[in-house]
Amino acid sequence: MKSNEKIKVPKGFSSHHVCCPHDCPDTCSMIVTRDDKTGKAVRIQGDPTHPVTKGYLCNKVNHYLDLVYNENRVLYPHKRIGPKGPGAAFERISWEEALDTVTDNFKDVIEHFGSEAIQPYSYSGTLGMLGFWSMDQRFWNKMEAGRLIQSICIYAAFYANLYTYGLANGPSLQDASDEAEIIILWGSNLVSTGVHAVPFIRQAKERGAKIITIDPRKTRTTVMSDWHIQPRPGTDAALALGVMKEIVDNNLHDIEFLQNYTLGWKELIETKLPKYTLDNVEKITGVSKEDIRKFAHEYSSTRKTHIRANYGVNRHSNSGQMCRAILILPCITGAWREACGGAGFGNLEEMWQRFNLKSLQRPDLGDRASKRAVNMVQIGRALVDNLDAKNNLMDPPIKSLFVYNSDPANCAPNSNRVREGLIRDDLFVTVHDTFWTETCNYADIVLPADTQLERTDLHAAYGHYHYSMNKPVIEPLGESVRNTELFRLLAKKMDYLEDTDNAFTQTDEEMIRDILCDEGESNPLMEGITYEEIEKNGWVRACVHSERRNYLKNGWPTRSGKIEIWSEKLKKEGQDPLPTHIPEIEGQEDIDQRKKYPIQVLSTATHYFIGNSFQSVDRLRAMMSRPTVELNPEDAKERAISEGDLCRLYNDRGETFAYAVIIDGLISGVCGTQKQYKGSNTVGGVNANALNSELLTDFGMSPTFYSCLVQIEKADPKDLKKKLLTKWSGKKGYVKRWREMEGNKNIKISDEEIINYAKKNNPGIFD
Repeated sequence: MKSNEKIKVPKGFSSHHVCCPHDCPDTCSMIVTRDDKTGKAVRIQGDPTHPVTKGYLCNKVNHYLDLVYNENRVLYPHKRIGPKGPGAAFERISWEEALDTVTDNFKDVIEHFGSEAIQPYSYSGTLGMLGFWSMDQRFWNKMEAGRLIQSICIYAAFYANLYTYGLANGPSLQDASDEAEIIILWGSNLVSTGVHAVPFIRQAKERGAKIITIDPRKTRTTVMSDWHIQPRPGTDAALALGVMKEIVDNNLHDIEFLQNYTLGWKELIETKLPKYTLDNVEKITGVSKEDIRKFAHEYSSTRKTHIRANYGVNRHSNSGQMCRAILILPCITGAWREACGGAGFGNLEEMWQRFNLKSLQRPDLGDRASKRAVNMVQIGRALVDNLDAKNNLMDPPIKSLFVYNSDPANCAPNSNRVREGLIRDDLFVTVHDTFWTETCNYADIVLPADTQLERTDLHAAYGHYHYSMNKPVIEPLGESVRNTELFRLLAKKMDYLEDTDNAFTQTDEEMIRDILCDEGESNPLMEGITYEEIEKNGWVRACVHSERRNYLKNGWPTRSGKIEIWSEKLKKEGQDPLPTHIPEIEGQEDIDQRKKYPIQVLSTATHYFIGNSFQSVDRLRAMMSRPTVELNPEDAKERAISEGDLCRLYNDRGETFAYAVIIDGLISGVCGTQKQYKGSNTVGGVNANALNSELLTDFGMSPTFYSCLVQIEKADPKDLKKKLLTKWSGKKGYVKRWREMEGNKNIKISDEEIINYAKKNNPGIFD
């Protein structure tokens, strides 16, 4: 089967290629069947012709039509008619009124405070090249709005790779699985977060390859592996460096590769590795000396080794150095000599960063580069303390926040602080979203966004080497508008069409054609790829065999042309230029903090949702059932917690609640819970992000979601009810503020009334 024309559909129906837009390495190619009479999509399936998708979809995206045709969708523009916060009420308005309201606010803020007092906030609600960062960036560049550092997910790993290999990546796991003799899944729970890699792992295993998983937790992936190595969280760099030392001490390293292709190898071997003896590494990691030695000897027994790391490693205070240490391991053995060899967190550096972003985003439209920047990880302190990414006091503060592709009230760390900032009376908030999110509760204007079945876009995978094109299958539901069209409408209202050539009139197809036309010269992966080819088939294989990607022959795309084990850039940043282990702040080695808060929280991805996405799908929410916390049996026993008990997780920043699941084999002093569980479906109204700080990683400006210490106790239902009643009816309680707006501030509110109101707007709050 080569194209969708050959897919058999009943008379009156048609099939269409689309691409999964969600933040997942698989970037699946999908086939949607449409009833041409009604115009409704009636079936979705994996594209059987795609070498990675192979005709099936994950459990989440199998329910994509339930997401498209969902009663929780925002279908029309709305304005808020009551106080901000959970339970906020809205009324429908026209697009004309909505656009006028938003742009009048923009113009007023620019006049009185300057353009950088307008702050966009967006991330990976869609990973299409257009929907993620195209017309929106042109608009903000023209406005000269405040800048946003989009570092909430992958920057520590991204910069670790950039400082070591430049814009270069090794083979994908799918490509490596044909020949690799050892596959190491480092912090990768692919069964839940990249299921299309699993058949390749199984095939490799059947062929005789050994699968090693390195993860502090027991997961669906660790149980299918040949060997599960469990280091304490935040100690991966020590493990990697200890393995390197054992290899070098036994003269198993590839000295010729190090001499010819790397920079700083002598300094690593002579000054850094001596510190990482087996005794020291065992003490730091909790992995036995015998297992460290065994791992080192197995890894060095062949060059046909492939390390597939994942971004969980990216979420500790010491993540930059951890990622660097993992990435440098194949240099020690010379694994890069093999087509299957190497290490990586994916191939984002090549697939995304080699695009001609200047052409796509048009920074020439204004002088935005000189404007202040806010790190999206620290949006809470930016809104409350008026501090920018450089810790400078922002004067004026953020006066207008425009949120799209994101849900900061739910997804940003220190979420109580975020909500404190969002509820400011002097802050105007606009939200463009497909669903009614937690952030919508704080919005002045809510605008309806589309889904993947309603838009055109180009996708570059970060877990394999394929590009995909998405074309609309159905008409936009209600009055929903795609990201690119929204910013065209805003540009017209702001009178930005003059003197900007076709920056705001260019169509989506024209932008994609420009990308594909440009990229053959600048990006070797796009050599020979045409718009017509990718449009017809829905996807195309990147040019992975381009001679320009022969890094052994041509050198690496770094300043030195070599793999930079010693990074001069890191030295200039005040970091150790060699990979090193740094004790984690709020981690296993933070003895002082652990006296008060002894349990480290790993808030990982769920099996049923992708971040905040898909939580509006009833069937998936039923499968997930409720937020849980995984506990070691001894930690649970010490706290008199039994399976299924409601638990309170708390620290100085906040608290959240989850139901206990006792896990044999989980490291003592570590617990696992879900990231970004929708607060309104959670007892207490906030998820695990209420516990996290806004601390950034050692380098890369990434969040430290996993550097988080808490205490855990069995929840007291009476105490919980009292707290929640206070939250909803106290001095700043939501019901009280409603009453005040209605002019009834002196009317007594009964507990029953508060509970009923809270349950209506926050279904999980009194479970």
